[in-house]
Amino acid sequence: MVPFWVLLYAVLPRSFRPRRSWSIKQIVAVNFTRRIYKVTERAGVTWGTRDPEEACDNRALKETRFEWVDPLPERLRTGIVADGQVPFKRVGVFVWPKDGSEGSIQRKESGIALTSPSDVEARAGNEPLIGIFLHGGGYCHMSAHESSSTSKIPRQLIKDKAFDQIYAVEYRLLQHAPFPAAVQDAAAVYAHIVRQHQRPPTNCKVVLIGDSAGGNLVLALARWIRDEGVLPPPDGLLLLSPSCDPSHAFPESPSSYIPRPHGSTDYLVDTPEPRALLQRTFLGHNPLETMHSPYVSPASMRVLRAYYGDAFAHSVQDLTIEQMDTAARKRLREMTSVPGTPANQPETPFEPSTNGEVNGLKPSPTSLALPQISSPRGLSLFSEFPRACIVLGDAERLEREVMKLVSGMERDGVDVRTIWVEDGVHDVLMMGWWDEQVRAKVWGEVEDWLGENLRP
Repeated sequence: MVPFWVLLYAVLPRSFRPRRSWSIKQIVAVNFTRRIYKVTERAGVTWGTRDPEEACDNRALKETRFEWVDPLPERLRTGIVADGQVPFKRVGVFVWPKDGSEGSIQRKESGIALTSPSDVEARAGNEPLIGIFLHGGGYCHMSAHESSSTSKIPRQLIKDKAFDQIYAVEYRLLQHAPFPAAVQDAAAVYAHIVRQHQRPPTNCKVVLIGDSAGGNLVLALARWIRDEGVLPPPDGLLLLSPSCDPSHAFPESPSSYIPRPHGSTDYLVDTPEPRALLQRTFLGHNPLETMHSPYVSPASMRVLRAYYGDAFAHSVQDLTIEQMDTAARKRLREMTSVPGTPANQPETPFEPSTNGEVNGLKPSPTSLALPQISSPRGLSLFSEFPRACIVLGDAERLEREVMKLVSGMERDGVDVRTIWVEDGVHDVLMMGWWDEQVRAKVWGEVEDWLGENLRP
């Protein structure tokens, strides 16, 4: 088919291309990738994965170093991460860059380069910016290894000196353990970084980074941190084409299934039965209604109706990124169909306690027993979420659900920056075959956001 596509689009006028701005290389890459995805999704084939319980020899790594992080401490095991059927385990991380600084402690005999928190802080002017990267792949593909295609993201951020360190988390995929295993693993790494770096007199800033399904995991981790109050919140969320409505694979009836938009311009496929099977495997022993939890599908219509009412949900159902202008943001923030966002409380330093409380706040008894989990302290869906930067293409299948996510964040007063990739497909920063000028522009906007909000 590739020669046919090349010949066809070389002859046809640009108006016949899926997007006028696309080159023949982009058209061929999208069409070819879509065909591969359709076959592998129907066949249940996974790729680019590794055993999360297997160590990685640091001598074989060129850009990162591998470390183990202890399981989430028992005193932090509250809320949705506490599941008697899913054990807590140690977590492997690939730390970017491999060599922290000249002051790093070298273990030449094992090929390990260790960087102490003080080294990182000294290099960053006592306030390092640390990223936690959660890779995409639908919870069943790829890994955190530096050779994975998703590693283009932390590689570029480190190359551009946007972060001092990035921890790429080798969380458990659905073939290794069901939900909430991935949240447990991400929480363990977050707690590790807090323990290592967020202590007087210096503190680091932490940004959660995720692409596609990794963005879904970032949202779940941020929600758990907010709901339970046992750890300080992150300083920002960097969401790259985040998956935020997996419940789309479970319509109320087969006849009510509505395909996601942009089927002719994105490489992601819409195959309801295989996708539903993957999501059911992801849930494992949890009831099917868990798919409509805000921890799993925060942008589903059922969740939006439960938190904001029918009027709000209907108004954002078909919202596009092109329509999200200043007037639309103002309208979302002023809608009166839901309770107002609670006033921000004054910031207080994080002080662990031995009695299960943090700054006088008891952990909430959240669970997955109900489809829509009520937030503690009467919070709305995204109240008290950290500032966020969301990258989204207007040619990708997830456009509508991501815009529902943006709408909910806007409604609850979250500081949201959306980066619009015109004619962009899903997860464009991971696509090495995409227009390099477009990708460079997006990287520039991402790093501008980091510089304006998180770099002194």
